[in-house]
Amino acid sequence: MIDADTLFHAHLPLAEKITGGYANIPGVSMDDVRAVAQAALHRAALAFDPARGAFEAYAARAIRNALNSLHQKEARHARQLLPEADLALVAFTTTGGTAPSQRLPDEFQDVLNQVRSQESRHVLENLLTSLPVRTQQILALVAEGHSYAEIGERLGVSKQAVHKAANTALDSLREQLAAQGFNGLDTQGFLRTATR
Repeated sequence: MIDADTLFHAHLPLAEKITGGYANIPGVSMDDVRAVAQAALHRAALAFDPARGAFEAYAARAIRNALNSLHQKEARHARQLLPEADLALVAFTTTGGTAPSQRLPDEFQDVLNQVRSQESRHVLENLLTSLPVRTQQILALVAEGHSYAEIGERLGVSKQAVHKAANTALDSLREQLAAQGFNGLDTQGFLRTATR
């Protein structure tokens, strides 16, 4: 009978191969994904009963289950921390207006959409530049999909400080937008007024 350590080490390439398919987990580094996959492989090696079939299929299922759980947990966490409307607002303000309003090719946008896009971009750029440079950096990194821990490490602050700065900035942006008569972004990525 093969011991658990031998099974574990022999199947590390399997864990690595499966890990490659989970690069899109929000806010989680590939090292963390790899660690979860390897931990699942190790648990599978410890619990494996040869009478129940081949180890590779058993281990692959265990690894995928662990990574699917991680993905669901982190996606829920990201939605709780930054609701979808806030993510759209961050993306729009940090990408120069290349968010949802730019999904259609320019040649197909009508004049009204072009005006609304320019207005939205102008207002949001002005609001974004009014924020401290450090806060602008944080929002840009959030929009790129980095986790609070990654941003904190990059900027030399705690992830709690990053979370607080991002939420404070978004609250400030929403308040300033409301003061100008806007109520977030609509489904096309344009600023929404009370009348729209």
